[in-house]
Amino acid sequence: MPKVLHIGPCDSPGGMANVMRILAEHPPEGWEAELLASHVVGSPWAKWKAYRKARATLIKMLHDPKRKPDVVHLHTAADWSWWRKAKFVRLLQKRNTPSIVHIHSGQFDAWFDSCSSRKQNSIRGLLEHPLTSGVVLSHAWEKQLEPQLGPLIFVSNPIRPGLEPPTVPRKEHSLLLLGRDDTVKGHDFAITLATHLRTEFPEMTLTLTGRNQSEFDWIRCLGWVPEAEKNRLLQEASILLVPSGFEGQPMVILEALACGLPVCASNRILDVPKGVSVAEYSDVSAWAKQVAQVLNSPPSPATLLASSQPFHIKAIQLRWQEVYEAFSVH
Repeated sequence: MPKVLHIGPCDSPGGMANVMRILAEHPPEGWEAELLASHVVGSPWAKWKAYRKARATLIKMLHDPKRKPDVVHLHTAADWSWWRKAKFVRLLQKRNTPSIVHIHSGQFDAWFDSCSSRKQNSIRGLLEHPLTSGVVLSHAWEKQLEPQLGPLIFVSNPIRPGLEPPTVPRKEHSLLLLGRDDTVKGHDFAITLATHLRTEFPEMTLTLTGRNQSEFDWIRCLGWVPEAEKNRLLQEASILLVPSGFEGQPMVILEALACGLPVCASNRILDVPKGVSVAEYSDVSAWAKQVAQVLNSPPSPATLLASSQPFHIKAIQLRWQEVYEAFSVH
């Protein structure tokens, strides 16, 4: 049975790790999958050691006929994440091993433009190798990045199995933001927005993950939550807020749709699924109007569930099967 090896931050918090685990647990029919962690949360030295350990493990696997993967699937963001994965790609190209470079970053285009022409040529040259293919998260990202990187393939993120709408009524006027406490995710904006909306909805509450404390009793800050807790939050909230400055393809949007939860997202996020409400980034008035409209007249759960169908694991498995088999025959 052919094997795909996923290399990336599979043991670190975040959406990329979730995608890696879902794909490894649900490989295409007739394939087996394995994970190799190349990243840890910590100092630059700890990250470098994790990379060196993963590289040594990969070299051993490539020399062992019983462990050698047929395709190596590398998961990358931009900046240092890319340069670490580039070292793997060069190694694999020297060993005539097919590789997929899966770009998850919502900033890859801006980062690429900031690189020197020499570095840009290096990036493009790696992806144009006959044994390597670049993969992005949507058709919009394909159009955005192909002028910079050359021919690309798009495969959407998968929704993890088991998500479904709640069997009891949702809380009223309950806003939810899921994500790490990073400026780009918009925690402070969500607080400002909710404060503004409480003039119209006095009982409104806001739940934030990634952040640990708040000065307001109507804001719950839960820090980092396990998947089971995240599922519960998606099933009890009134609306998911995704006011990010940039994203690749937010897993939380796909997961919310699979739970029948309405979503309001920033217009800076490319290619949001049908049924997602969009508001202009950082414009509190525009967001307040959009969120109030959704709260007063929410879309039907059936409509949201239908928009999640293209991202279900069976559809994504078929896409990856096409990609893997096209490159493993070389």
